[in-house]
Amino acid sequence: MIRKCLVPVALAALLLAAGRSQSSAGVNDLPGMATAAGLKEWLKLTDDQVAKIQPLITTRIDRVDSALAVMDVAEEPDVLGFVKEYGAIRKEFDAGVTRVLTPDQLAQWKSFQAELEKDLAAGGARKKLASLQPGLKLTDEQVAKLQPSMATAMEKKIDLFQKLGESGRIGARDKLKAKRTIDGINGDLEKAMSQVVSPDQLAAYKELEAQKKKKS
Repeated sequence: MIRKCLVPVALAALLLAAGRSQSSAGVNDLPGMATAAGLKEWLKLTDDQVAKIQPLITTRIDRVDSALAVMDVAEEPDVLGFVKEYGAIRKEFDAGVTRVLTPDQLAQWKSFQAELEKDLAAGGARKKLASLQPGLKLTDEQVAKLQPSMATAMEKKIDLFQKLGESGRIGARDKLKAKRTIDGINGDLEKAMSQVVSPDQLAAYKELEAQKKKKS
């Protein structure tokens, strides 16, 4: 039980280490994520293993973030395309981790896949906030408060696409449903943001999202 409780903090710590080159000071200083020491202790990773796993995490976060961005701006989201791409991303990530860990370490890693997925979503949220912080002039405190809501939005979108993709056939009605649900998730995120940021910061965020749709 103690080990399981340590997993979210430990994995998030490694995720943070993987994204340090892209993160701002505010994101780096989130409580409980100062080092990867927790994960190293849990899996008894060597420094060499940590160095090899960090770029795998960074690559996965970047690829999922890009795939979700495409779905966000699409008028008719390619749900099956996303599910296929997301599956390939996970498969490549798992293969990379398998090559780095020992059999005993891998058994422990696989026993906490749900926690891992949540932490990867959190890593994606931190990455997006790091890119938004300068333009929106977000304070470190705002970044810390926004991260859970942004991570939840990412998780909901991935869950939506996976559930819709289970049938293997996506019709026009399903694409419309996906679009409406995405808009609803984004709307909920903006509501959560309005409790943290100023009206001007929220307006700037909405303008950035609108520009993305125009470019698509």
